This record gives sequence, structure tokens and C-alpha cells, in this order.
Amino acid sequence: MKWHFGHKLALIMSMLVLLASCILGYTLVFRQFSMMQTQFVDTGNSLSSQLAAASVELVFTEDQLSLASLVFSLSDQPSVVAASVVNRDGEVLAEAGATLPNVNPDRAYRSQGQIEAGNNTVWFYSPVVFRGVSGGAAWVGLDRSEMIAGQRSIIRSGVVVVCLLVLSITLFAIRLGQSLGKPVRDLIEGTRAIESGHYGFRIRGQHRGEFSDLTQSFNHMSAELEQKQRVEVLFSRFVSNPVAARYMVQDNVELAREGKRVDASILFVDLVGYTAFSEGRHPEETAEVLNLYFTEFADTCHEFHGNVDKYIGDCAMLVFGCPQSDPEHRYHAMECALQIRDRIAAMNHTRAQNQEPCLNIRIGVSGGTVLAGLLGSHERMQYTVIGEPANLASRLCDLADCGQVVTDGNFHALLNQRHSLLTHRTQSQQIKGFQSAIDVLTVDAWITPPTPEPSKGASTEKSAASEEADTDPAIRESQS
Repeated sequence: MKWHFGHKLALIMSMLVLLASCILGYTLVFRQFSMMQTQFVDTGNSLSSQLAAASVELVFTEDQLSLASLVFSLSDQPSVVAASVVNRDGEVLAEAGATLPNVNPDRAYRSQGQIEAGNNTVWFYSPVVFRGVSGGAAWVGLDRSEMIAGQRSIIRSGVVVVCLLVLSITLFAIRLGQSLGKPVRDLIEGTRAIESGHYGFRIRGQHRGEFSDLTQSFNHMSAELEQKQRVEVLFSRFVSNPVAARYMVQDNVELAREGKRVDASILFVDLVGYTAFSEGRHPEETAEVLNLYFTEFADTCHEFHGNVDKYIGDCAMLVFGCPQSDPEHRYHAMECALQIRDRIAAMNHTRAQNQEPCLNIRIGVSGGTVLAGLLGSHERMQYTVIGEPANLASRLCDLADCGQVVTDGNFHALLNQRHSLLTHRTQSQQIKGFQSAIDVLTVDAWITPPTPEPSKGASTEKSAASEEADTDPAIRESQS
């Protein structure tokens, strides 16, 4: 059985009440017992003294008839079971009721006292004295059964009172514990819900006093956490999870428009024939097909530790090597490009069989030192990379034919040092924005299986299927 706060409080209060009741009850019972015992002894001593005083003249004159009358009249009183008068020689001058106990009589001639006999009888004695001379003793036997019965009645009453008191206090403690324990249990349940990430939890109970303020504070806190979670989820849908994780833990003063030089790879994948495809179609149908391809791009990118930098119309820009460092970013970028090429080809084959619209792709890959960071205005910033590698990847994508993956000679040379790649040289071209001619290579496949394997599921970024395509009229030349 799991003990809650109310149960523990009721148990503690019941134990305290039981202890206090036992102490109080014992004190009261002991006092009552003492009073009854004192009263019983006083009554016995008083009766024996009265009998002794009334028997003085009769004992010394040996008037047995009068003594017998006196003794019999005394024995008729309640609780008196016997009465006797004996002389100095130990002879019984008069008696009524039970027989005297067999005791040393000398003590009774000198002082007053009492002795206990069987059958709950107590004998009280007083000396019969005249002018300092003891002529005998007066004995009175009292039955203490009535006193014992009274004591037992007191004990029963005390036990009943204690039980009723403990029961009533226990019920009150349970009720009080429930009223105090419910808000505590609600708070425990709420903290467990918050701990498990269920920020939509609210305490619905109506509480009073400090618990009401505490409940309102908790509900306000959970609402703020829920709002923060929605903002984080929404934020992560506009930027990649690594970017969001990097900047959400920083203070506002750190969110400056700045950049950091990093070695990274950039991949541009473009949908060929998108303009013709979208002509005459409903925007909803166009967006559905566009999101389908963008989803494939994003899933493959995340599979190889990349980040979706942005969507530019019908083109996606993917970055590898930042913001999280990746020493194999060139390999991951190229493997992502080949996987996108193969997966889109397979998807288009299936869609063609189902008589669904298809779009071809072309891919450009390059890499090198770029400036990565938050760029933009004070009203709106965006994490991106700029530099010649980004511009070159964009130009190479424009030069590629349908279904081709195109890269430059420098990127291929650096990648080929560790991973053999089968390519054929298309041509050496003068590309806009570059002074020297660029060796343009079309990638076919890996010559040998690459040694590093991508760790699937390493990125936790959500799919970009529901992200709206950026319709900013600025085209890739904005990277120049």
C-alpha cells in the first residue's frame, strides 16, 4: 500500500492523540482509584473508631447484650459484612457476620489499622481505650467488591472515551490530510508531467489559501514552458535543429550579426522544369508535389549530418560541416548528392507508373572555407554560409543536366585523397564571378565502397515537408 501525505498525517495525529489520551487517561484513572481507595479506607477507619468509642463503657462493664445490639446494628449498614468487639484477653464479646481473621491481636489493642482477608473483605480495627487503658478492640469488615466494580467501570469508561477520541481525531486527521494531501498530490503529478515533457498539464482542482497561489504559479509556469516549447518547435521548423540548439541557449546579447570562417561543403539541388510544371496547375497541387521532393532532400541531408540552409523557390541549399563540426563533410555531401540522385530517380519511376507528375533534378557540389553565422538585419536574421564555395556550388548546379551531379576539380581532388570517385571531365569553363577557369566534373559513382558509414538518425531535425518554399525573388546570385 502506498502511503500518501493524508494517510501519514492521519497516522501521526492518531498516534499523538492515542499517546496523549493514554497519558491523560492514566492520570485521571489513577486519581480516581486513589480517591476511591482513600474514601474506602476513611470509611472503614471511621466505622471502626465509632464502634470502639461506643463500646468503651460496655466493654469495661462486660455488657455483652448491649454490645451485641450495637454490633448487629452496625452490620446492617451497606458494605459492612462483619463487626466484632473483643476484650483484652482476645475473647469475642459480640460479633455479627463473618468471623474475625486469625491475626495477632496485640496490634489491634494499641493502634488503629487494617488487614486484608479473603473474599474481597478488608478488616479495620480500633482499640477500645478508657483513660489510657486498652480494654479490647473493635473490628469492622468492609466489602471492597463495590469499589473494585467502580474501578472497573472507570477503566471501561476511560477506554471508551479514549477510543472515541482517537476515532474522532483520526477521522478529522484523515479529512484534514485529504484536504492538505490533494494539492500536494496534484503538484507531484504536475511535476512528474513537466519532467516527462508534458507541458500542457494543468492543475484543475480548486484549492484555498497558499495552495491556491501555488497552484496558480504552477499553472503559469507550465503555460510558459508550453509556450517556450511551441516556440522552439516552430523555430526548429525554420532553421535546422543544430542551429536552433546552438542559439537558443545563448543570451540575446550574443545573437549578433557575425560570422565564423569554417571549412564546409555546400550542395545545391534544383528541380528541373518546375516553371513549366507549375503553369496551369492549382497552387495546392504544386505545393504538394514541391513538398514531396523537398522532403526527400531534407531526409537524405539529415541522414548524412547535413543541414537544410534554405529553400530558394524550386531549389534547396544544403550545408555540411557547420554549425556542427564534421571532418568528413566532403564525403557526406557527395554521398548525399548521389543518394538524392538515386532516390529521386526511383521515386520518379514509381510516380510515372502511377501516372503522377514527376520533376527531374540537377545537383551541384563544392566546398572550402566559407563564412558561417547569423546574417541579415536587426529585424530578421538567418543562419547561412557565404563565400566562393557557395557561389560555385550554385553555378555548378546551373551547369548540370537532368539527373547529373556536378562538382569542381578542387573538391574532387580533396575528396579523392581518401575516397575514390568515378568522374568524367565535362569541360574547363569560365564561370561568372570567378577569374580563373573551373574544371567541371560530372560524378558517376564511387570506385570503391567508402570506409566511413553514415550514422542514420544522428540528426533529430524534423522533416522539412511542411516548410513553405521561400518565394523571395532573390536568386542564387544573392550569394555572390
